[in-house]
Amino acid sequence: MTKSVTFAHGGFARVGGIETFTADLALALSERRLQTELICWSGTGDRENPALARLARSGVRISRTNWRWGCRLGWPDKLMVRHQWKRFVASDLLVFGKLLHPDAHRRLLPLRKRMILITPYRPSEMWREQRPSDDLLNSLESVIVQAQAFEADLREFGYRGRVFILPLPPPEPGRVPPWPVTSTLQVGFLGRLVPDKNLDYLIASFACLRELGVTAELNIFGHGPELDALQSVANRRGLAGQVHFRGNQNHAEINRAIDSCHLFAFTSRTEGLPIGLLEILSRGRPVLGTPVGAFPEVLFKPLGSVAPLDNPKAFATAMKALAEALLRGEITPQLVQEAYGRRFPRAQVIDEYMRIFSDSASPAGACEEQVACAL
Repeated sequence: MTKSVTFAHGGFARVGGIETFTADLALALSERRLQTELICWSGTGDRENPALARLARSGVRISRTNWRWGCRLGWPDKLMVRHQWKRFVASDLLVFGKLLHPDAHRRLLPLRKRMILITPYRPSEMWREQRPSDDLLNSLESVIVQAQAFEADLREFGYRGRVFILPLPPPEPGRVPPWPVTSTLQVGFLGRLVPDKNLDYLIASFACLRELGVTAELNIFGHGPELDALQSVANRRGLAGQVHFRGNQNHAEINRAIDSCHLFAFTSRTEGLPIGLLEILSRGRPVLGTPVGAFPEVLFKPLGSVAPLDNPKAFATAMKALAEALLRGEITPQLVQEAYGRRFPRAQVIDEYMRIFSDSASPAGACEEQVACAL
C-alpha cells in the first residue's frame, strides 16, 4: 500500500498550468492523509512562487534545488536527482508531470520505484521532435492522460503499461456568475503568452470578427515572452484600443478575470486539457478552441465548440456563432456550469487519483491493459 507520493517535477515555473495542477493535486492528496512531497528545481523560492507558497502553507514537503542553468544538457534535472537522492529513495511512488532528462531518469531506474506520468499534452504533439526511448517509456508503471486520442498515441509509441483516461483535478464550481453587463462582446484568453498558444492567429481571427460587424474587445490574461510581439501585431492591425493585455492574474484574481468575459478562445497549436480551460468552464463561460489536444472531446454545446487552426475567417465565424447562441439564450452561464459539473465531478476525479496512486500494481512494463475512467 502506497503511503507516500513524491511529485518529481523537474523545473517548477513561477506561473504555469502544469505547476497549478501539481500544486492542486498535491494539496488534495495531502488533505486525504496521503503523505505528499514535491521535488523540483526553481530559481524562485517559496515566497516568490505562488504554487510553491500554497504548498508550503499547507504543510506539503518541498525539496528544491536552485540550479537552473544548462537545461538542454539536462544539468538541472541531473543535479536535482543527485542532491535529493535520499528523498527519491524514501518515496513509495514517483509522479512525473513531465519526463526528466533521459540521463536523470535512467539514474532512478535501479531504485525500481513505482513511476507514473501524468501527461500535460497530447503525446504526439508533446514529443513531436524526439520520442522517449522504449526503456524510459516502459519504466512507467502507468500513464494518466486526458483524452482517448492520447492513449492511442502512447500505444503507437510502443507503451505497454496501464493507461488511465482521467482529467486533471477540476476546480469546484462556485456560484453562477452572470454575463458581464456591457453591450460589447468581451472575448477572453487565459494562459501563457508563448508560441504554442498561437496568439497572433487569435488576434487575426479577432480582426475578422470585427469585420463581420461584431462590436467586441479581446482581453488577454497572462504574460510571457511573446508579449511585445503580440502588442506589435495588434497595433499593426489597428486594434490597440480593442485588444487589451491584462497581465498575469494571481490565484485570487482569476475568477474575476473570467467573469469579466462572455466567452473565451484558444487558438493553440498543441494542447492537453489545460487547467485554464477547466477554470473557465467552471465559471460558466463557453470556450472556442482548435482541434488539438483534448479540445475536440470536451468542447461541444453548451461547453463550446472547435474551429479550424489555419483559417482566421472560419475561426471568427465560429466565434460569432457562439456569441449569437449566448444572445439567443441557448447557452447560459448556468447551462455551461451544469454541463461542466456533470463532465468533471471533482470529488470523483480525486477519488480515482487516490485509487491509482494507492494501488500496489505489478512492476513497470508487466501489464498491457488499458483502463479508462468514464466520468
